[in-house]
Amino acid sequence: MQLRPLVGLVTVAGVLAGGRIARADDVLELSTTWYQEQRQGGLGGLTVIHPQFDVGVAGDLLSLDLGYSADAVSGATATVYKTDAVSSATEFSDLRHEGSIGVGVHGKRSQFGVHGSVGVERDYLSLTVGGSGAIDLPGKNTNVALAYTHNFDQVCDKDNALADIFERRALTGVDPCTKNYVFGEDTPGETVWRDLSIDTVQGTVTQNLTPTMNLQLSAFGQIIHGFQANPYRRVRVGQNEPQEHVPEVRGRLAISARLNRFFPKLRAALHVDTRYYSDTWGVNSGTGELAWSQYAGSSLLLRLRARVYQQSAATFFKDAFFYETESAAGEYFTGDRELAPVRNILLGGKLTVITVAEDDHAVWGLFDKLQLNLKADVLLLDELPADDPDANLAGRDGQFLSSNQLLDAFVLQLGLLADY
Repeated sequence: MQLRPLVGLVTVAGVLAGGRIARADDVLELSTTWYQEQRQGGLGGLTVIHPQFDVGVAGDLLSLDLGYSADAVSGATATVYKTDAVSSATEFSDLRHEGSIGVGVHGKRSQFGVHGSVGVERDYLSLTVGGSGAIDLPGKNTNVALAYTHNFDQVCDKDNALADIFERRALTGVDPCTKNYVFGEDTPGETVWRDLSIDTVQGTVTQNLTPTMNLQLSAFGQIIHGFQANPYRRVRVGQNEPQEHVPEVRGRLAISARLNRFFPKLRAALHVDTRYYSDTWGVNSGTGELAWSQYAGSSLLLRLRARVYQQSAATFFKDAFFYETESAAGEYFTGDRELAPVRNILLGGKLTVITVAEDDHAVWGLFDKLQLNLKADVLLLDELPADDPDANLAGRDGQFLSSNQLLDAFVLQLGLLADY
């Protein structure tokens, strides 16, 4: 089953841009992330295991980055968005692989990089290319960076031919989604591969305000064109249960600001983040985050953070009861909780153990510096009503995450970063 990013739920900020500047140091990074979510009301849960491996080699002028990551996903979800969704919860699992490569050119005050990646899963294929650059202005107190990425993606979908939008069938886990290398092959009468293109651009300005404080401003824009529905999800609209239907074009815009202040006497730093997001589907959101980094001794770094996020619903999103009793809002209808009004709070911490080579004795006989990272986040999630709750005769009955659940989701990450 195709895994969609949990926008505003797992990572509020999301991936602002696929491009990145190639690293200027020789590094080796290994990490594994475990995301676990449990939903109340019998709607199942979600488990994601994400191992990742990155290696970077840098010379005086050129650098090379190679990476590999995977997502092993399992859980249970409602296949039909309706008031009695509990009765249709089904189990699913999927495995995604992605490989990436990046080449960078570095000067005294500037750097430029190009990158590409290929992601493959049973029902989704992704080919990404992009470039990024950055320059330090005279005085090296101001850095300006720009990144651009284009995705050539394909999504496996049910072959609905010329069926009306309220008659379209949804994909099932047994439908054939045939691939030829990284290209999908249609199976006439059963499945077709639909194109999805994504253009992403981000600009960032980082300014040193004082020797111990800097400010970073970012602007992000994205245009998505193509098939963006979940091909598996159905929505009860009146007496029908067609595959969900959303617009094929989506424009997205976000602006963010981050302030970092270091306190030498405390050997600590304060981080303040704010972000505003809006798109052409009517989703608007705001994020606020506060973090504190504290050195303890010469080898321990502790970081604590708290984040609050809230978003509005897409203009065509309705609570399930109103889809069933009032039909769709125009031609579009969806049960995607990423398009619902949601609120969440994240509390987390990260512990880093740093070991640096001394007196020409390398760490473990190989590395100049070694960092062991242990990160943990807990999330309190709440899906809000999109329509008048007093008019919803079905009540909440499992459509929304209950706010009285002590823990809705958590993220654990173990990582190793080595400079050599």
